[in-house]
Amino acid sequence: MHRLFLFFLILYLFFSPVTLIFAETMESDSYRLRFGNFNMTSGTKTSASYNLTDTVGQTAAGLFTSLGYSVKAGFQYLYTLYDFSFSLSSLAIDFGPLTPDFFQTAFHTLTVSAPGQGYSVSALASSRLKNFATSDFIPATTCNSGTCTATTAGIWDDTSDYGFGYNLVGDDISGDFVDDTYFRPFADASLGDSPAVIMSTTAAGQNRSATITYQLNPSASQAAGNYSALITYIATPTY
Repeated sequence: MHRLFLFFLILYLFFSPVTLIFAETMESDSYRLRFGNFNMTSGTKTSASYNLTDTVGQTAAGLFTSLGYSVKAGFQYLYTLYDFSFSLSSLAIDFGPLTPDFFQTAFHTLTVSAPGQGYSVSALASSRLKNFATSDFIPATTCNSGTCTATTAGIWDDTSDYGFGYNLVGDDISGDFVDDTYFRPFADASLGDSPAVIMSTTAAGQNRSATITYQLNPSASQAAGNYSALITYIATPTY
């Protein structure tokens, strides 16, 4: 194997005497890796209509995966066509005055760009909707007859079932959100819940978006006052 490497090195130098060849050595107490790379061209090319990264001449360029590791071989993996990003179209939701036994909704949009091998978005509420002056709560929805949980959506279209919950429609959403009638209660940090995954994929994508609709239905016996909660969204890229 060493002779084969030396043969190619001499041949390349003979035909290309002005081209520099670089090799790397990595070592520790338990291993030594020696390698080089022979590329005809590599880098990033752009014009008004495209952006291209390439590696031409490398023996094995591409993405290689197995259980426990991922290897990205080729200079194009040094370049990111776009950055990982996550945004909400608004940072506050105000339902205004509430009417008992009546669904009230509000929404905003979640947008994710993930240049690697996908992403996940999780959600976690600080508590149920709480009146901090009186410590009263608006309960988390259990949907129609207790059919939903923090990780499983259920149909919620019966105004005799009270509470607060959310629905998702759009890209990469969890499969239990079958349509816009399916809701979940938020995972609740005050009860020791873990964040619940609401969007995920194993593919790269740009401007992946979903509309999250918050639905609130208070009962006539709910104590009057101002209620609020903090919802935390956690976006995690996969590389």
